[in-house]
Amino acid sequence: MQGLFSSAVLSALACGTLSAAATVSQCVTDNVCYQVGVPEASSSSNSGNIYFQLRAPTTYTWVAFGTGTRMSGANIFVMYTDGAGNVTVSARKGTGHSEPKHQTDTKLQLLAGSGVVDQGDTMLANVRCSNCESWDGGSLQLQSTSASFIAAWKQGSSLDSKALDASISYHDSHDGFTFDLTKATIADDTNPFVEASNGGSGEGSSPPPNSGNSGNSGNSGNSGSSGASAGLDEIPKLISAHGILMSIVMVILYPLGSFLMPMFGNWKLHAAWQMISFLAMWAAFALGVVAAQRTGINFDETHTKFGTVIVALFGVQPIGGYLHHRHFLKHQTRGLVSHGHIWYGRILMVLGIINGGLGLQLAVARQSLVIAYAVVAAVVFTLYIGGAFRGEYKRHMISKREDRRRKTAAGEPSD
Repeated sequence: MQGLFSSAVLSALACGTLSAAATVSQCVTDNVCYQVGVPEASSSSNSGNIYFQLRAPTTYTWVAFGTGTRMSGANIFVMYTDGAGNVTVSARKGTGHSEPKHQTDTKLQLLAGSGVVDQGDTMLANVRCSNCESWDGGSLQLQSTSASFIAAWKQGSSLDSKALDASISYHDSHDGFTFDLTKATIADDTNPFVEASNGGSGEGSSPPPNSGNSGNSGNSGNSGSSGASAGLDEIPKLISAHGILMSIVMVILYPLGSFLMPMFGNWKLHAAWQMISFLAMWAAFALGVVAAQRTGINFDETHTKFGTVIVALFGVQPIGGYLHHRHFLKHQTRGLVSHGHIWYGRILMVLGIINGGLGLQLAVARQSLVIAYAVVAAVVFTLYIGGAFRGEYKRHMISKREDRRRKTAAGEPSD
């Protein structure tokens, strides 16, 4: 019971200041909270200023808040410390499962009360947006009873940057929820958050008078409705599973399967290995399709377009292998179909490895992961080339012996 009471107190402390401003609010964790207020004039005309607040501990590298149902096409606002006692709020465009890039179309102004507050423990941004009702990729109905918003956050050391285009690392988690904006209506077109802030810096409106703001969210904490987090939390797992499995297929399984044939000359081992690799590739592709759909990327990125083409082209490789095998059984030597099968597979493997690099870039992967991928790919590629040359040399020597034996049996002089 005491633990339950303590949790309630912590939640009240985290979101209690949000409720004082008569706006709607949502705390996605105990201490990462967002708040929105819409002036009556903006609500009635569905255009004009809206106000929002982002609040998080300084133990977070950044937190983000956005309008939209998913990251792709969302209007995103990222907050991080600027290293001088204030915060930076960067307007960014969501393009899918990649780092959102700064854009200047959205007009934001950091208002009074913003900064690093609570004796350095909290970063707080009170923001006015003058054109957030529409953007390149979507719109926000200011009279909506279920307006969609998204949020994401990353714990770690402070970013301490005044640059609006500062690079941000991949989020720890994210959420999606809706606000009833009819309950967020404020009477005056002024900063509604100053009374809820503890000091801080920033420019903008002075504290508003105690005007009868409608739609007070009361002291009940969150006034938003969350329901998208379960599906969103699966996305990083899907992307990781897709990336790991497809990397194993393209960088390890396919090259080693090709390596087996010239090294051991066992077509059954080669065929079985490559069929397992083939099935694993399609499983990885399926994971990628689901992840692309859930992030909204679909075919908007080079990685997804290129990857789909490569996997589709791999689909005919087993047919080429079968035709190559039939030709070899009949003629006991390679023919045009054999060389087509071999080089077609080699080219697709190289393209698959390249596309894996594009996938790491799209996912904004850690530099250490990119280096590890490149090193493993280089090592396997070297082994594959060495095995291919050894196999070709072995085939050449066998061919010479067979030719010498044939000439000897025919009474012809050997070379």
